[in-house]
Amino acid sequence: MLTLYNVISSDGFIARKNGGEDFIPDNLWQNFLDICREHGTLIVGRKTYDTIQAYSKELLGSFGKLPIKKIVVSGDRDFHPKKDYIVVHSPEEAFALEPDALVSSGPTLNNYLLKNGFVKNIILHEVPAAIGEGIRPFDFDKDGFVLVPINNPPGVDGVKVCEYKVQYPRIDYSEI
Repeated sequence: MLTLYNVISSDGFIARKNGGEDFIPDNLWQNFLDICREHGTLIVGRKTYDTIQAYSKELLGSFGKLPIKKIVVSGDRDFHPKKDYIVVHSPEEAFALEPDALVSSGPTLNNYLLKNGFVKNIILHEVPAAIGEGIRPFDFDKDGFVLVPINNPPGVDGVKVCEYKVQYPRIDYSEI
């Protein structure tokens, strides 16, 4: 099952309302790269792909050198990303291709994956900056799933690490 990862503000947002991520320090990029390496595959949605492509040449260059599989979920059949990305047209296709991947995306893909039982863990790196309003990583109403905190997750300089196991009441965990 998948692991969701997002960097969030101290008040729970992954981006400003306009999509800006200026509150996220560049020095956290290495943490993200390390998590990607650990999982071996990264799944992103189309908007997250576009956001990453707008990063500085330095950040984008280090990301491009990662020896991982990179998957973009896009419903647009005319979408053609850079050559080192695989395009799938549904979350189910992404999950079938790499069921133990890391997902770093926005609320549309995150909510879909959570509500359909594809996610086993959530990792949130909370930076010490409040932005007031913005885009949340997923709906916090937890419809159909329960977040169980993992005690003592490994620390990261400058951020609060929050890790959760996702439990779905309708799934029999004795068989997993």
